[in-house]
Amino acid sequence: MVTTNSPPNRAWQRADALVVPAAVLAVFVVGLTSNVLRKDGLTAIDSPISNWAIAHRNGTLTPLAITISNLGGTLAMTILASLAFVTFGTRGHRSEAVLVAATGLGAWILVDGGKQLIGRPRPPAADQIVLKTNLAYPSGHSLGSIAVIGILALLLIPRLHHLVARWIAAIAATVFVAAVGLSRIYLGVHWPTDVLGGWSLGALWVILCLIGYYLTSDRFGRAIAP
Repeated sequence: MVTTNSPPNRAWQRADALVVPAAVLAVFVVGLTSNVLRKDGLTAIDSPISNWAIAHRNGTLTPLAITISNLGGTLAMTILASLAFVTFGTRGHRSEAVLVAATGLGAWILVDGGKQLIGRPRPPAADQIVLKTNLAYPSGHSLGSIAVIGILALLLIPRLHHLVARWIAAIAATVFVAAVGLSRIYLGVHWPTDVLGGWSLGALWVILCLIGYYLTSDRFGRAIAP
């Protein structure tokens, strides 16, 4: 988002540094999805964790979980991404506006396509606080929140001048994304591996979008300041 006079290959070097994390996440996503389809492997954690969350519901946590879930939902994330897109665009940061739009739209496609492709049912309706009847994997709230919050954090945190402010912003973004995913398990509308799938696939998508942004930024002599 910040125009710099970086060396010509600087953005390419940043893109190269993201290849390994992307590969690791891709392998994890494939493995986890395979477990979900075969109902083995990591899916062994689903019932124990879900049952523990259900057993620890109370009058304080339940409204908090509902609020956090709503804040990380499709409507809230769409509004946030749209506001960021308009703000970046009107201030002349067109590459950043495109990056936000591509990340948000891609996340929506991944959620919808993933659910239809995998076809995993939700947890039993009797365990759900907020009844959901569509498909479960990956968790749309988890994927959407990590995609939108993640890309905005990567674009905005470098603009903060103080290291402490950067750390606070990074921790706040991480805690929010984690809380959204955990709220879905608590509310009984997702299995834990649905949430893991959403987080990992969303993080992978953010990295791929960022790689594309870096390569495009290098072409036009732009890059995010370190």
